[in-house]
Amino acid sequence: GAIENFLPIPAKSHYTFNLRDFSRVIGGIVLVPAARMRDPDKLIKLWVHEVYRVFHDRLVDNEDREVLFNMVKRVTYEQLRQPLDKVLADYLREDEKTITSAHIRDLFFGMYMEPDADPKIYDQVTDLNDLQEKMEYYLTEYNMMSKTPMNLVLFRYAIEHISRISRVLMQDNGNALLVGVGGSGRSSCSKLATGICEYVLHQ
Repeated sequence: GAIENFLPIPAKSHYTFNLRDFSRVIGGIVLVPAARMRDPDKLIKLWVHEVYRVFHDRLVDNEDREVLFNMVKRVTYEQLRQPLDKVLADYLREDEKTITSAHIRDLFFGMYMEPDADPKIYDQVTDLNDLQEKMEYYLTEYNMMSKTPMNLVLFRYAIEHISRISRVLMQDNGNALLVGVGGSGRSSCSKLATGICEYVLHQ
């Protein structure tokens, strides 16, 4: 579906999707220990998350993102036999009945919620307030250890990118290209994600 719908054109020359991307989705799914995957709906949430990380994060306009969302919604219903509105019902507010692509922004999986775990455990984030606290904890730890502390404001958009970068770093042969203007926080987010993964950064 992605290969057919997201074709490379001059403005989107990086739209080169292939079977390696499918393997990256599977690679993300198997990061969660089997002991933590007892709920079938949680497995579907994980699949949605990994599809979004592999494909959605590379899309550059809202039209393409909406196409991907509808593809995910259709596959969830037709192949996994569950409506997306039911699987992600926890993300709906009281006055809402239908999941949109915006709700999936609240769906996080990462290996940063248990800082003392060894090895790090990739799992669902169920409390966004706790996620904020954990990111602030990691930033404090980084600044205590670094010769060049960062004055980084951990707003929601930054946390999303730190989560994405840390996910890439913990995968075999993981790589990412961060695109943005100077001073937009690419370096700071990468440094903190590297610290979360307990890696040594070489620049």
